[in-house]
Amino acid sequence: MAKRRGKRSRRQRRILNPHRKIQQIHREIQQVIEGADFINSMPDEILNHILSFIPIDLAIRTSVLSRRWRHAWCELPCLHLRTTAKGIDQTLLSYRRLKIMSFKLCVTHEVTEPQFNSWVEFAMSRNVGELSLTGLLFCFETYGFPDCFYLSSSLRQLNLVGFDMRPGCTVSWNFLRRLTLSCCSLYDESIANILSGSPNLETLQLFYCDGLLKRLDLSKSPSLSALEIYGWSQRSGQMEIVAPHIHYLNLKNSDVGPCTLVDVSSLADAILRIGLNRYRPFMAGFQQYADVLQTMVLKMLAKLQNVERLTFRGGYLLQILSLAMLCGVRLPKLKVQTLTVQTNFARSVIPSIARLLQNSPGLKNLEVHATYVSYIEDADLDEYLRISHGLDSDTCWRSKHEVFPTHETLRFMSDCNGAKMRLLGSFLRLVLRNAKRLEKIVVWLGDSYFSDEQMERLLMVVGTLSPNNNVSIEFK
Repeated sequence: MAKRRGKRSRRQRRILNPHRKIQQIHREIQQVIEGADFINSMPDEILNHILSFIPIDLAIRTSVLSRRWRHAWCELPCLHLRTTAKGIDQTLLSYRRLKIMSFKLCVTHEVTEPQFNSWVEFAMSRNVGELSLTGLLFCFETYGFPDCFYLSSSLRQLNLVGFDMRPGCTVSWNFLRRLTLSCCSLYDESIANILSGSPNLETLQLFYCDGLLKRLDLSKSPSLSALEIYGWSQRSGQMEIVAPHIHYLNLKNSDVGPCTLVDVSSLADAILRIGLNRYRPFMAGFQQYADVLQTMVLKMLAKLQNVERLTFRGGYLLQILSLAMLCGVRLPKLKVQTLTVQTNFARSVIPSIARLLQNSPGLKNLEVHATYVSYIEDADLDEYLRISHGLDSDTCWRSKHEVFPTHETLRFMSDCNGAKMRLLGSFLRLVLRNAKRLEKIVVWLGDSYFSDEQMERLLMVVGTLSPNNNVSIEFK
């Protein structure tokens, strides 16, 4: 009983002493305050670094938190603006930092040329290092950058979207390393001026540009090692690429023959993709320029004989190579060590894959991305063989690769995993027959291609394919 009374008395004392609860609440509040003081006590550099991870409009709103935060955003090293002209003017008026590491401006409303000039001049006056400008929604048809834009000793990276590139002065970007031009108009004189004024340029990216550029001469740019061209416009006709110093090329042609490789003698890694914008299935179109396609692809492949890593993306290019082979054309020998193909296993791509494997005696690694790809209809291929060369399509396609289906049959197999598994096994057998020094095969199937049980059966089948050649086969 005494112990119970003692416990009751202690409980009563806690109830009768409210100051204990008040002290606990005070300690919790103090911890919150100390946390806030901890943030406020951070150096400006750390505070600016934290604010740089949020959009600029949210960073500006932190100015209402306290005096310490009132002008914190004004010293941010990076400014990324996507707002109206009035909002941009107000932001730049309050900005105080003398050097900007990164300035990104995306115009979301129509602006005047003087307005945009003032923003560009602001960025250049602050010795910007990385500059990104998007100007697709101007209220004027063409725009010419002020001369100060082309005279910078601080620019390291430049990304422009939607501009007519015609410098009005001699370009001086002595420390520019990376240049990306998207949806821009380019011309021979302009690109020559830009390249000569960028002696340390390492990467050049041209995405969906047009203009009257007929020759991209990079022979006087020894530092330029990477070139990417996507979707070159047909308006300027064929564009010759002279790039003897580049080591990496990513080329996506959007139509017939817009890019011709003249000199890529130092190239080690090439990624190729051809899109046929003017091709429409079952309509006059493919027959008209099938020969041009074959000539273009064969010339391109001949320039890539010394590359170590070669990637084919999409089905068009492989189909065109198969067509050339069936017409009696010999493919060049390659020094490729790593070959990557993005394709399905239709019969119209199989001849070219087999011959690429045969013509690459040093091939060690093969990576296959088994996926849906755009393709030329089998009926159009058959018609070309029959009309242009007098060949029987059934004899051509089925002579060696009859186990592989047409694209139409392949569509009906999309829900039949058993048939797809047998097809994959046939493809792997073909690879192992034609690549004698292969060390590793990686096949990307996707998460929903096969179930776990089917994958186990597939692995068992793979184990019986080549028990003596020690080729490693992986599925991802």
